[in-house]
Amino acid sequence: MKSPDLSTTMQRGLNAIKALSGHEADGMRPGELAKSLDITQPQATAVIKNLIHAGFAERCPWDQSKVRLGPTMITLANSAQLAISQRAIQIEQDRKNFGATL
Repeated sequence: MKSPDLSTTMQRGLNAIKALSGHEADGMRPGELAKSLDITQPQATAVIKNLIHAGFAERCPWDQSKVRLGPTMITLANSAQLAISQRAIQIEQDRKNFGATL
């Protein structure tokens, strides 16, 4: 049962991001994405257009019929990794400074 608070369009976009993950080297065609998401090819094409517009996906330079995760996704992933690493360093420093009570 679908929750009334969820947007079908948003869920398609988020699921498309997950489906594209791992296909950065080869990319995916709209038909492949549609099949993996169990949606129509026109729906997949619309999702792809929105993801490209937001920078979450891009056309593969070697094959414009394929898409892969875009620079915005890379920036977000790098930012999250940096924040996690910095927090781990801070926690370790706090342990050294204040003992093992943390």
